[in-house]
Amino acid sequence: MQNKSKKIFGKIKREGLINAIQNYVNKEATLKKELKIIRDYHLINEEERKQQKEFKFECEEKISIITPLYNTPKDFLIQLIDSVEKQTYSNWELCLADGSDLDHEYVREICMKYMEADNRIIYKKLEENEGIVGNTNKAIQMATGTYLGLLDHDDILHESALYECMKEIQNSADFIYTDEMKFEKKIEDSIDIVCKSGFGKDELRSHNYICHFVVFKKQLLDNMTEFYRREYEGSQDYDMVLRLTEKAEKIVHIPKILYYWRVHAGSVAQNLSVKQYAVDAAIKAISDQLKRSGEKGTVKCNLPYETIYRIEYEVPQTPVVSLCLWTEEKIDYQVYIKELLKKTSYRPLEIITTAEMSFDYDEEQIQIITLRKNDYKNRYEWFENARKSMTGQYEVYMNCECIPERKEWIEELLMYASRQDVGVVGVSIKNSEEQVVFGGGILDKEEGIHIMNEGLEWREQGYEANMRHVRNTTLLTSVCMMIAKEKLDGAGGFQTDLGDCADIDICLKCLEKHYWNVWNCFAVMKYTGDKRIKDFWNNDDLLFERWKDRIEREDNYYHPLLKKLGKI
Repeated sequence: MQNKSKKIFGKIKREGLINAIQNYVNKEATLKKELKIIRDYHLINEEERKQQKEFKFECEEKISIITPLYNTPKDFLIQLIDSVEKQTYSNWELCLADGSDLDHEYVREICMKYMEADNRIIYKKLEENEGIVGNTNKAIQMATGTYLGLLDHDDILHESALYECMKEIQNSADFIYTDEMKFEKKIEDSIDIVCKSGFGKDELRSHNYICHFVVFKKQLLDNMTEFYRREYEGSQDYDMVLRLTEKAEKIVHIPKILYYWRVHAGSVAQNLSVKQYAVDAAIKAISDQLKRSGEKGTVKCNLPYETIYRIEYEVPQTPVVSLCLWTEEKIDYQVYIKELLKKTSYRPLEIITTAEMSFDYDEEQIQIITLRKNDYKNRYEWFENARKSMTGQYEVYMNCECIPERKEWIEELLMYASRQDVGVVGVSIKNSEEQVVFGGGILDKEEGIHIMNEGLEWREQGYEANMRHVRNTTLLTSVCMMIAKEKLDGAGGFQTDLGDCADIDICLKCLEKHYWNVWNCFAVMKYTGDKRIKDFWNNDDLLFERWKDRIEREDNYYHPLLKKLGKI
């Protein structure tokens, strides 16, 4: 109470009484609006409930819900079991492995009572408590379903959770995850949502964003000696998700809140302090995946974010990087290139410019080529002609309104562009007012192109700290991007008939070839131009016609609820 009063008086002192009251009123109105949107999004009505219960799938796979128990509070246990019994999809079993001590005998009594009334509930009292790792593994041994779902002992499933998962199983998904919500008392009154991105290899290596609710094909456990592994305790779920997604053939994210994560004293959701052993285990889990995939790199925390990780991949050689510099403005190239090289540590470089004068640069590992732009209709015609003169294995396309914030920006891009499974790599861009100009791009059926976090204050971390970690995205921009020469060649180069949108075309072609497009927050550009990044993508009618089917599909990295709430 004392702390709360301190906060209130501190707010009044900073903002003034009138402003503090107005800000409070505005905040309450926003929360009320958000609550309605979120309620409408995740709560179902009686008609939907009836339709789901009556729906018949072609093949109704059994889903085994895996729940380890340990001294679970009575109310929590009852609510958990009730939430499973209320599922609109009925072919399930609940596997309860109980490691509770003698002082919590009621856990066994409650479970036995439910088991007697419903033969889909399977209960086993363990001889000893083996912790979350051992108890979960014991519960898996009880499972007879073809798919497994993971449910913590103090949480609740949305009544449509298994139904929605089954829809994806019918479409051959073998690893499924959903959105979730944190709640304290009433689910209906919570706005603490966790809406996730579609699956991205690099995003998962940055942080364990998948969490709850996970359903996967039991077959993925074949040849695994253990599901949860004790040496990864504290991050055992992260290690598990990394290994399962490596084996899965079709990973699906359901952008719906289907899991309720209870916040209470002692819960993981409440206790946000990070134990060092858990951080060490997470780093080990990511490092082990690099070894399994034959990749070399060093994993460390992106401090102060202990649960966000960054990888410094090894680039075995120092290949020539070709840097294509375009501008529509009249600039002093001598000044710009001098400043650019001052803030660029990587060598060797060849630089192709639209300058009309020659350069005499005395650094041995720098070659500068000039190519007039007057003879070309747009930047991509110029880029394609410039490519004829390039010798670099990697190509950077960049506006002269960009200046690097860190000298290692090319190294940051090269770490990803040199991977066999990566297509285009892009940067984080801010303006002189310290606002986000570009944080990755996604396709939206209504808006067309949406820029992530555009206008966000640079000091802000973004939704779920998405401005603080490397992630996969759909679109990147030739205002500054890198791609391997062989991959750009393989995509047929820039399609000059698409005009301003030829870079988007390349990004989409890379996705078609099952490459990851990567947005790297550690490569930062300051942009001094007047145009919005989106304004570089004018005349997009032809692009949208060519990629109509792709645009009509839901973007893997687009979330309809976050867009509606204005959080991306």
